[in-house]
Amino acid sequence: MRWTRLPETPNAPGVGGAFLGLSGESLLCAGGSNFPAKPAWEGGAKAWHDEVFALATTRSKKWTTVGKLPRPIGYGVGVSIRQGLLTIGGADSHRHYPDCYVLALEEGELKVRPFPFLPRPLAYATGALVGSKVIVAGGTERPDATVASSSAFALDLANLNAGWKELPMCTGAGRMLAQSAGTKDTFYLFGGVALSPGLKGTEREYLTDCHAFTLGKEWRRLAPLPRGAAAGPSPCPLLAGKFLLLGGDDGKQAGKVEPLKHPGFAKEILGYDPGTDGWSSLGDGSCALVTTGCAKWNSGFAVVNGETRPCVRSTEGWLLRAE
Repeated sequence: MRWTRLPETPNAPGVGGAFLGLSGESLLCAGGSNFPAKPAWEGGAKAWHDEVFALATTRSKKWTTVGKLPRPIGYGVGVSIRQGLLTIGGADSHRHYPDCYVLALEEGELKVRPFPFLPRPLAYATGALVGSKVIVAGGTERPDATVASSSAFALDLANLNAGWKELPMCTGAGRMLAQSAGTKDTFYLFGGVALSPGLKGTEREYLTDCHAFTLGKEWRRLAPLPRGAAAGPSPCPLLAGKFLLLGGDDGKQAGKVEPLKHPGFAKEILGYDPGTDGWSSLGDGSCALVTTGCAKWNSGFAVVNGETRPCVRSTEGWLLRAE
């Protein structure tokens, strides 16, 4: 694997929870949240953003601001489809949303077109393209949720009038911040975080169980992750026949260290081989970002912005290619 730095985005200090995907040959990064004035541990207020940035090619020296989302929002699902970047759900400081839009650059101008909305509000979910269907799974419906969703929804791009259809329930626990991937007929769901009410507030459990849903069939359980993993760049890249889980939050430091002393999130890349139903460690990557997307772009996979440790954002971007 070969990692190449992309130009930094002009939204210092960067955002977490941005929508990432393509319109034509351009890479788009939209929305997200950060702490622009001072860190959260110093009482900084979280801000939500609506700017949309574009990077035309890997040779481009800088991102350009091309427009705005309908509202400041982040932590939804971004999936690249033929029409552009599909933004699904998301949240702000007040509520979660069912909104879905397609972002498309046309002669350099950003067009924002409504798409069928989700049946209910959803943020911190995961999603991927499976054949002609977009599938999203997990997430939460409210900012104060104490349990994550185990539901999944599918939108057939060949039959938009039918809207989103609920799929059979996943056999695993409800989860948020999971990672996922898609093939022409199967949706893969990896890890994530389960929520439960506790004496000191909502408690998190970092999950290792993995599942797959093949269109027209039932969910099936896959080999578990060798460690917990949540919020890694998603949809997961597919290189040399393996889905790559790029780092993620393994939960080992969660609630145990102060943000200033947090060593950063995992760099280890885990590879899942669907042929053998097995996981392997592929060494450390150059990128250790969470709460961000991943988009297939320019013969590689782009990862842009995200968190380097709790509440700390980054303007960095990376392109991962096979050697």
